[in-house]
Amino acid sequence: MSGHRGYVPLVRVGPHAAGGLRPGLGLVPGVACAVLLTGCASAHVVRLPRAGAETPCITPAAPQDVVVGVSFSGGGSRAALFGASGLEAVGRLRAPQGGSVLEQVSYLSSVSGGGLAAGYYALHKPARETPVLGPDGAMTETYETFFADFQAKLAQNFEKAILWRQLGSFRFILNSALEARSLNEVLEERLLGPGTFDDLSERERRGDSPRVIFNATLYNNGRRFMFSTLPPDAAEYDFVGDLDRSLSSRGVDRKLPEVAQKRWEGLLPVSPLELEIDPCPIHVSGAVTASASFPPLVGPITFTVGDDVDYWHVGDGGLYENLGLETLMMTFLNQLQQHKARRALILSFNSSYPFSVGFRVLGRRSEPWTLFTYDFTRIPSVMEQRATAYWSLFYRSLQVEGVFPDDATLGIIFLNHDTARWEDDLSDLPEACRDEKPPLTSPEDVEERIAEIPTRFAITSECNRQLLRTAAAKVVEQNRQAIDDFLAGRTTAGETPR
Repeated sequence: MSGHRGYVPLVRVGPHAAGGLRPGLGLVPGVACAVLLTGCASAHVVRLPRAGAETPCITPAAPQDVVVGVSFSGGGSRAALFGASGLEAVGRLRAPQGGSVLEQVSYLSSVSGGGLAAGYYALHKPARETPVLGPDGAMTETYETFFADFQAKLAQNFEKAILWRQLGSFRFILNSALEARSLNEVLEERLLGPGTFDDLSERERRGDSPRVIFNATLYNNGRRFMFSTLPPDAAEYDFVGDLDRSLSSRGVDRKLPEVAQKRWEGLLPVSPLELEIDPCPIHVSGAVTASASFPPLVGPITFTVGDDVDYWHVGDGGLYENLGLETLMMTFLNQLQQHKARRALILSFNSSYPFSVGFRVLGRRSEPWTLFTYDFTRIPSVMEQRATAYWSLFYRSLQVEGVFPDDATLGIIFLNHDTARWEDDLSDLPEACRDEKPPLTSPEDVEERIAEIPTRFAITSECNRQLLRTAAAKVVEQNRQAIDDFLAGRTTAGETPR
């Protein structure tokens, strides 16, 4: 570990050496670095604790008849606020069996900005004994206050706080590793607090929090990295086993080629324990930071385990899959396959930046791209669009073939921020949006305004904040019947739970 002077404080361990210039560099190069803002300070590496014989924060999933999960996409503060508002809207739904639908949510899975909402909810939601709804069906005062505070916390200008932290700590702006360190500190101080996965595990055991998965990407091997208190095999769904069963039931004597089996194994997420990391002392803010680190602006985060000299590089989970859905789906497929659950429902809050927005913008652009006007996010967006199309075709085709469960057994309801339906007269337009310039005069104007909210860790417009809150309530209401039908066990013609 020689040459690495500053370790990002993502774990609850003793103090580390402060970051600084390497010995012997001298004053002149240091001044040059400051002038150029290139962040020539030494690399920052996180030294994570090696797992011992016991990791008490890791606990298996409890069997459930009907398991319900919520996934949050990436999208910066847009995703965080939409996700928090979506949880509130779900909380206002009365479940067919009584109580709130929110009380039936036992899993959260998030990517990038969605992790801000998942982390805060898991660490700070009221205890299990506090009901979400009162006897009259209205949300209790405790939860009304909680969600108001929740959304106010997420409406902070994190970008400004990060910038001031960078300047105040002499962390030069163009050093993305130092930017990740500032992001972690700001999230811990202003939003999540110092809670660790040990603390989260204790809340999960008491029933005060759902089980939570924070998704990141390992750049070393391209695999999904899953921060969670679940055991390593929680998401190891045996796709090949279900495929063999389906083929056998139809009298087909055929095996999946070995190379295809290896490719499937490459899609399974990697847990900290598989890298011999003890996740228990890791701060939740550190996992959220890793999931939200989007190079070259922020991160990636580089870490090593114990005294190892091998380095791992982890960053934005959205580069692998931006819905936060896949790991949760694998977890539920595993539980269905092992008969630990009979049916499963996923509510997928998707506030990804719509691909169509880039189409509109580029269609009006005549000048070529330059270094200062080039939108590099269009490149991963094109790849993501193609990968999502193939995954959807793959899943639906194998569902038809009886490999994956039908919609009555594993239901996935997509709740997109840009599909909220608005009244023709805009009587439902939030008050903060009524004096906008240019004015919003039609539902199409509102839909375009929501779609074009940028991916940043700040939402400075009160109109945009209120639009996201209202849109979340609308899309949940638009899908209320589908949620109610699934939880009540009602199925449509031709669908039979197995």
